[in-house]
Amino acid sequence: MGRRRYGELPQMDDDGRSDERSPMHATDPADAEDASAPSSLSSASSTAEREVEDFRTRRRCRRIGLMAAVPIACFLLLIVLVSMMYSRRNQDVATNATSKSSSSSLSSSSSPWRNFPADALAMMNTSVQPCDNFYAFACGTWQNETVIPAEKSSLFASFSKVSDENQAVLRAIMDDSWPFVGELYDSCMNMTQINATGVTPLLVELDQLTRAQTKPELFRVAGALSRTGPSFLTGLGVSPDAKDATTYVLYASQTGLSFPDPQYYLDSAMFDEYKDALHANIKTLFELAQWHPEAADANAQMVINLEQQIAKLFVPKEDLEDPTASYHPTVANKAAESYPLLFGEFMAGTGIYEAVANHSDTAGTSADQVKNTLPIIFETPTFFENMEPLVANTSFADLQTLFAYQLLSHFAPRLGEPFIAAMFELYSKKLGGQQQRKPRWQVCLSTTTSAFPDLMGKYYFLKKFNHESEDVAKAMVASIEQVMDARLQEVEWLGTETRAAAIKKLHQVSNLIGHSSTPTHYPFVLDSNEYVGNLRTLAQYEFDKATKRIGETVDRDEWLMCAADVNAYYNPSGNQIVFPAGILQPPFFDSQRHSAQNFGAIGSIIGHELTHGFDDQGRYFDGDGNMVSWWSNETEREFKQRSQCLVDQYGNFTVTGLQGKSLGRVNGIFTLGENIADNGGVKLSYKAWQNYTRTNTNTTGSQATTTSLSSNEAQQLFFLSFAQAFCSKVSDAAMAQRLATDPHSPEQARVNGVMQNNKDFASAFQCAPGSPMNPTQKCELW
Repeated sequence: MGRRRYGELPQMDDDGRSDERSPMHATDPADAEDASAPSSLSSASSTAEREVEDFRTRRRCRRIGLMAAVPIACFLLLIVLVSMMYSRRNQDVATNATSKSSSSSLSSSSSPWRNFPADALAMMNTSVQPCDNFYAFACGTWQNETVIPAEKSSLFASFSKVSDENQAVLRAIMDDSWPFVGELYDSCMNMTQINATGVTPLLVELDQLTRAQTKPELFRVAGALSRTGPSFLTGLGVSPDAKDATTYVLYASQTGLSFPDPQYYLDSAMFDEYKDALHANIKTLFELAQWHPEAADANAQMVINLEQQIAKLFVPKEDLEDPTASYHPTVANKAAESYPLLFGEFMAGTGIYEAVANHSDTAGTSADQVKNTLPIIFETPTFFENMEPLVANTSFADLQTLFAYQLLSHFAPRLGEPFIAAMFELYSKKLGGQQQRKPRWQVCLSTTTSAFPDLMGKYYFLKKFNHESEDVAKAMVASIEQVMDARLQEVEWLGTETRAAAIKKLHQVSNLIGHSSTPTHYPFVLDSNEYVGNLRTLAQYEFDKATKRIGETVDRDEWLMCAADVNAYYNPSGNQIVFPAGILQPPFFDSQRHSAQNFGAIGSIIGHELTHGFDDQGRYFDGDGNMVSWWSNETEREFKQRSQCLVDQYGNFTVTGLQGKSLGRVNGIFTLGENIADNGGVKLSYKAWQNYTRTNTNTTGSQATTTSLSSNEAQQLFFLSFAQAFCSKVSDAAMAQRLATDPHSPEQARVNGVMQNNKDFASAFQCAPGSPMNPTQKCELW
């Protein structure tokens, strides 16, 4: 499952599948109900880079950006939040704290925590010793008293609260029927019309697949349908060239599975648990398309058998953590010769050659000329090398059936009630642990926000954002960047030349705060009675936008996230950090709170995003966003040795579900980048906070606490605020999916893992050497 590119539309409908982008916060698989399968090519706001830290929803990409020198005098406010967190080595990561808190201990005048703010105290379980399990100590009472709503698969104390508030703002915009977004939203809400049309919107496309007579013709038809439909077996997208970040280029990656990760097919226990639900889903879709029940049943099994074979050919996600391993450039005509069906015929059907020729600066350029010269980067060439023989040896009839299913599955969340119910049962309920459907308005709001991220973001910004927060955010970012500068100068294992290059890269980082300033123009008209038609119009628009970009200069100001998102991200190809207005809200930041709370929560998130520029993937990109080698061999060896410490630490965390069932271990390799960022982020923010307190005597907001805090209590509050930003409760199914697909560690591992490595934490809470939260061996990079 290659990294997503700008050209791939985020899944946003009702089927429960998430378009994995990896922001700071984890995606709620329950949100899968809002997701629609991505089209093969578009210029939507997502990228193939590591991740945009989208803490809460399906997420985005990570990046690097241009540097904007921000005044150090401003304050902070934002950052990207998180989805999963930390746990400690050899210690179970329980989703639910088992110990009960004592309300009397919180209110007692003798309680060591009595001076903490009331909102922080209300979440704590003080019967747990902070040096034994800090996450349970910080979040235990909140977890014990929290019930996951039936329409969700997980709940986050901070992220969910802010997200719900932002959704209320966006819903008010929908109710006012603002331009473009109102028509799409209204068409989505018109279930009477949607139910009346049934499968009719797909009959023409299904007929096109049926009329194909040969495999080459079938793949050309699939290529044509991918412009507004699914990717089928060939993932295409447009993104900045990893080695020339100024230019957009076409990428190709592996795709074609129904389950969220190959592990669901390859792990026998997981496959046995979910295969019947997948079979029922496929069979139902075929029957709704008016297939005979027996044929629907047999063909459903055939599809599953074929997907099992495809899953075996996927390049493991761990192997793609190295950006250089997913960069294999070639030319389109050579790729067509190597993969005649998967790429050659499919690409011919998309019309991309003709589109690029039409926009060429050279008059008279033909599609054949484009094919002979068009660069394309394969992220997973071994997948294509092994898939081409598989499709060549698969019967024509079976491929027709597979493509028909993929078309149905892509559009099912956008069709009538029976289709939506079938997708909910598999993706949201079985795979996500969600017990009941979301209100339709939430689904339609999510779809509209995904379709118009910039426009919705600007509307949200006009209604909600406080400009003072932007200034504060810039200042806080600047203060944390200053600490990172000092840290890079003192890290002993950096070589002289590598150190100089790292500092130069840091000085080039740019920060985008608030909302996208890119002008938006939509050359089409939507119809409030044509939901599927509207979505096709939007998909075609994104496809055309993406093809026009191929070979053009990259827009460095483009956002890959909606301004209303409660998240943030780092973009390696831009060397840039983006902080949407949606995350710059309480409880992540509030001028009335103690400075320790602000730096512990939003400050750590800012540090997290900044550290991504120097993590296991960010280190491959220079200050201009190009993937180049700028590390000495000795420095690289030191980095890998220190990274392995984190791989081993987090790989030893086991995750326990709500009912005490072991759900498996954290993948220390796959989560390495996020774990590096978490550890570095807290360390940078803590130092920045210390610097702030030395120059600011007023560290407590008027509403922060009824009693002033001692220096040690303030230090404890910093770490408590970091931990409480990640308090969560997650269903077993959702957690299993996150372990398989999310590059963030689960929350308890995320919090406790950082505490185990942090000497300032151990000092603040006086944790004895060798205690669970203060082990002898500590891991440190930045």
